[in-house]
Amino acid sequence: MSQLDLFADSELIDFDHDVYINILLQQSRIRHADLGLAKLLNYQRIDENFYVILLLLRAEQQQHSCLVFDDVDWFDPFLLKICQLDSPQAPWLANEALVIWQQLAIHPAIGEGKPLVLFRDKLYLSRLANYEALLAERFLLMQKQPLSVDQKMLKKLLNAYFPSKQEETIDWQKVACAMATISGFCVITGGPGTGKTTTVTKLLAILQSLYIQAPLTIKLVAPTGKAAARLSESILGAKAKLGLDEKLYELIPEQAQTIHRLLGVIPQSNQYRHNQFNPLHLDLLIIDEASMVDLSLLAKLMQALPNHARLILLGDKDQLASVDTGSVLSDLCQQLLLNSQPSYSQVLCDKLNTLCFAGKAQLQGQNSEFALSDSVAFLQKSHRFDSRSGIGQLALAVNNNDTKLLRQTLNKGYDDIALMTLTNEQYQALIERSAEQYGTYLKLMHQGADVIAIHRAFAQYQLLAALREGPYGVEQLNRRIEQALYVKQLIQPTTRHYAGQPIMVGENDYQLKLFNGDIGILLIDEQGQLKATFIDEQGGVRAFYPARLPRHENVYVMTIHKSQGSEFVHTAMILPPLQRSSIGINRQLVYTGITRAKSYFELVAQEQVLLNAMNRSVSRCSGLRDRLMKN
Repeated sequence: MSQLDLFADSELIDFDHDVYINILLQQSRIRHADLGLAKLLNYQRIDENFYVILLLLRAEQQQHSCLVFDDVDWFDPFLLKICQLDSPQAPWLANEALVIWQQLAIHPAIGEGKPLVLFRDKLYLSRLANYEALLAERFLLMQKQPLSVDQKMLKKLLNAYFPSKQEETIDWQKVACAMATISGFCVITGGPGTGKTTTVTKLLAILQSLYIQAPLTIKLVAPTGKAAARLSESILGAKAKLGLDEKLYELIPEQAQTIHRLLGVIPQSNQYRHNQFNPLHLDLLIIDEASMVDLSLLAKLMQALPNHARLILLGDKDQLASVDTGSVLSDLCQQLLLNSQPSYSQVLCDKLNTLCFAGKAQLQGQNSEFALSDSVAFLQKSHRFDSRSGIGQLALAVNNNDTKLLRQTLNKGYDDIALMTLTNEQYQALIERSAEQYGTYLKLMHQGADVIAIHRAFAQYQLLAALREGPYGVEQLNRRIEQALYVKQLIQPTTRHYAGQPIMVGENDYQLKLFNGDIGILLIDEQGQLKATFIDEQGGVRAFYPARLPRHENVYVMTIHKSQGSEFVHTAMILPPLQRSSIGINRQLVYTGITRAKSYFELVAQEQVLLNAMNRSVSRCSGLRDRLMKN
């Protein structure tokens, strides 16, 4: 039964709106700005529609792209029971929920060209509804665009780059390359170490070989400068292993850039030089770390793509969603695997069996109502983490909420993971270990090493925290590590800015081309001036006087959210104790933290906190998947 049907016998009640609204404000369930906007959109009336609009604005603040009517607890819509408040009865019982829905359908602020939009059982701000509709339309058009591919040559190239291995029945990297070659739109998703970058590098070699007479113009992008630099480094390393001839080698790009840089930011605005009226000059766009790309930015990027362009999204569907609204990669990938077999149509399976498996029926068709099921490739074998890898097993256990595997992993004694119960002693020991690790780059600084070497040494280790505030949060941990380094006489934090200080930019500065999440280190230059140094996507050094920097903070410790798109040889993570743990500590958060580690991972946490997080999965409300269903 729909929740909309629960109110047929509801009785009218007296209700004090002022008291209820004040409670919502006091408990931070709504903001004053939301209150004013809801009144404006509801023509200053305080009724059921007003509260529904407030719920929508609250959902948008929580990065949902819409309010799903049937997901709301109408008896406690703003979740005041979590605060254990004896609050007034919510106004929803004053009317049938079906009537509320019918009233919304004829609301003067809802409809085409108006501030709010209804789509099925979802209410949107029109801007976000338009972004979703645009993405759905462009994805479908790209999937269907006709491509001219020499099938015989493609089969030969696939076999050359992915020679058959008897121990593997299905080479998922080979399947992904075949899919991305014969389709204008493809998603390639996989966990850490599954070879996403290696697969794409081989794909680029195959595509440029197929179109050698008229090579494709290819652009590589990522959401952050750090992720772009990682992509550049990975592509360069993968190219070197392929043994390509000189011409083909030069046709494969290796320099990635940020999405903002590709689009061309217009200073003092939220507009870009490239848009539907001034499209990008490219034939193929590859977006790495696609889980980090929010709905708005991806929509603007899609608007700037020329009609003939191909698009490939790379990323891990199980990581945290973007910091801003939307979860596009997750929306595209969910519920498409059944017993490790993707839900591909029989037509696609026949093509892939011919191209990849010499006609053997390795892939069997499955019916799917999702229109893009034939465009999503799943890489399912980790080449970095095998059965001897504690990091891989720990990530797998957390991601699958597998407590049995978790306990096996904790008890097996892997040499690439360390798990310590959070106590006062272990908390202090973590501070000391972190100070010891960061001492490496600071000693290089005192020895006069070059900027790039210092940055490279700093990036070898990173401490991650789930919270921002409190003794287990980023702010206090940063101060404690800073104090430990001062005691070791490695830094002199006597002023706001000092030599050796690592910082993370907290907001976009389009004039300086510094973006939220960029990491810099303050160093003394050859003229004796203190400068904030950054390494750009091309590996070059950029330096700024500290006074010119946008908002920033120390980054001896960063939040797990901010670590997305980064990789560290040695990653440490601390989770708050049970009494401080909140709903924000969830499976995706912990999984993302674990998978930042390349070679070694240490976790300081109470076991029950870890178990609770594994059992708590979060998702964002979206209508994108609904827009991509066949019926």
